Amino acid sequence: MGITDAIKDSVMESFNTTLSTTDIILGLLVSLVAGLFILMVYRSVMRQVSANRSFCITLMLVCSISAMVVLTITSNLALSLGMVGALSIVRFRTAIKDASDTAFMFWAVAAGITAGAGFYLLTAIGCLFIGVLCLISTIICNYSDKPYLLVVKAEDAEATDLVENALRKSKMAYRLSSLVDNGTGMEAIYELGFRDSGKDKILALKELPGVRTISLVDCRKN
Repeated sequence: MGITDAIKDSVMESFNTTLSTTDIILGLLVSLVAGLFILMVYRSVMRQVSANRSFCITLMLVCSISAMVVLTITSNLALSLGMVGALSIVRFRTAIKDASDTAFMFWAVAAGITAGAGFYLLTAIGCLFIGVLCLISTIICNYSDKPYLLVVKAEDAEATDLVENALRKSKMAYRLSSLVDNGTGMEAIYELGFRDSGKDKILALKELPGVRTISLVDCRKN
């Protein structure tokens, strides 16, 4: 037997394993639990006003579907080659707007692949590790400055100067983005960065002489 025949026999033997019902059920159950965990982390981290319900369902489905595909690939060489060829012509046209959604999608795919391949311990440890990373990053972001837009309508330029002096004294990160004189008054737009506890200082700007109205716009995506 030559080297080519030996390699061929070893490859065919590795793919000629028959999946038992226990392996199938266990792989799908582990992928289901992993998908539920990923969904829980996603809902707790992505605090959106209107959560994307279809994306939440997709996370669950992708995890189990990935496990099913890997279970098929690891059991039969012919099916694995045919499935790779079929998946290579699939094109997904739906754009994911948020980069965090892309990371969660890859996480669901990775969890499904490891569960389908039988690496259940890797699936559990990997999901827990990534979940802890998500929670740590969320805590760090909550303690960092949030981006806001401050729209100030004032009677004259002196009032806008008072507003800018107040922002400077508050040691708040700010930048003048726009200043418009519309003939009947001034309108200034500032880019601000502060924590939620700094809203009281912003609302106090309304009490400055010459300030008519102030509007605070939250620029956070979630």
